[in-house]
Amino acid sequence: MVPCRAHLATLVLGVAVATSTSCATVQEGPAVVESIDSLMASLQERGYFVSGAVVAGRDDEILYERGFGLANVAEGVPFTPDTPAHGASMAKTLTATAILMLDEEGRLRLDDPVTDYLPEFPYPEIEVRHLLDHSSGLLPEGPLLALAPRGEVHTNQLLLDLLVEHAPPLAFTPGTGFLYSAGPVIAATLVERVTGVSYASFLRERIFEPLEMDASFVRAAEAEESDRVRTLGYRRSPDGTLELFDEPANRHEYGGTGIDYSTRDLYRWVSSFYARPLLGESALRAGLEPPDLGEGQRSGISLLNWYHSDGGRRFYFTGDSRGFYTFAYWDADRRHAFVYMSNTLLPNWLRPRLAMALVDILEGRRPAPGEDPGYGLAAVPASSWDLYAGLPSPNDFAPVLGEYEMEPAGRVTIENPPPNWLNVGWQLRDGWFAPVVRVDGGLTLNMFPVEPGMFYVPCLDAWAGFTESDGEPTLHWTQVFKGTSTGKRIVE
Repeated sequence: MVPCRAHLATLVLGVAVATSTSCATVQEGPAVVESIDSLMASLQERGYFVSGAVVAGRDDEILYERGFGLANVAEGVPFTPDTPAHGASMAKTLTATAILMLDEEGRLRLDDPVTDYLPEFPYPEIEVRHLLDHSSGLLPEGPLLALAPRGEVHTNQLLLDLLVEHAPPLAFTPGTGFLYSAGPVIAATLVERVTGVSYASFLRERIFEPLEMDASFVRAAEAEESDRVRTLGYRRSPDGTLELFDEPANRHEYGGTGIDYSTRDLYRWVSSFYARPLLGESALRAGLEPPDLGEGQRSGISLLNWYHSDGGRRFYFTGDSRGFYTFAYWDADRRHAFVYMSNTLLPNWLRPRLAMALVDILEGRRPAPGEDPGYGLAAVPASSWDLYAGLPSPNDFAPVLGEYEMEPAGRVTIENPPPNWLNVGWQLRDGWFAPVVRVDGGLTLNMFPVEPGMFYVPCLDAWAGFTESDGEPTLHWTQVFKGTSTGKRIVE
């Protein structure tokens, strides 16, 4: 993956909690409504945004809210701004806030070993803060839960039990690297152990009720007896029809994922950070700073789990799982925010570009048209976006490996190293594929294939797309706050 510090990375912030409004140009309400509606209608007409909702506003006023398509195709339930849908990794922002609340109240300390509160936890060197900033060195949930007996319900307790039983080695010394991991799940368990109440109860009493997030709930607490018609995740099949692409029924862990929200509720959540923050000024300032990962490297994600602009005044986070995609954004200076949610597998190229277009509209600029950039390499098989289906060969991905000189600046290096604890990957037909990337020799980060010719890099929320000319690949590197840079592979 990519270093968390480089010309291409979204990096350091000098953070102070915003209470003033920037003098930058902003659009008035009617212009915002017209611009967003035109953008979204165009995307839906072309089949890019099939179903979901968008809510955008400024200060305490919602300027735009609209739903599109269906939340549940079989039941014919429309997707509205009040429809609960799976927010996936958005839960990490709530879990981090819960931990900082407890730190602010003196009920735990971020620099304490996790074992002070979970004595059975087998890693005395991991501190509480490492669980939040993805620097613990723990593996992601997937490889850990693969150790569970077949058919076992995946719960927080099961994951902790598996760590206690197997204690797999850490990918790196805690605090010195980045790996999207099971840390937030352990953090949610820690919330329960420290408070004596369930994670769901804590969120309901301390976050959902104060912010009037009435449609939000923790899935594991809701169980199966709810009479609510659930919003389902879908994707398009090769013939263009929608097919179910939903969460596994045995997945009940929470903390890193596992919460449903309405789009309106998530708007209330993100706008609260400038309108009515639930944390005190000092805790909020500390939570929005980028963690120091050693040797001058700063993470692209703050302790409160927000990607941030270089100046540290604009923030967002995303959630992505089995057809569901969520993007939640807030600007501390301009005091505006927006959220979009979808339950029908958005094209990967559209995810950052839709966010960039909505930022443009709220900041008074004309948004770029949402056009498919046509990423893809002839040598990369169409099955590569789903590595468990097609079992391609690592040789199929050879065209994307190498060094790229980027414009306007920076060098991106993509490699496929031998299997190790750091680079989570896939055993393919005749070898191992787990690409990693570095920018200007910075941190090594995982890089995940999501579509033929397209990859995703957590820590930077970077989307790497490829095109081909004269047999040589061109890398198109997109980040919400940086736009798209391009570069040719360096041929020695």
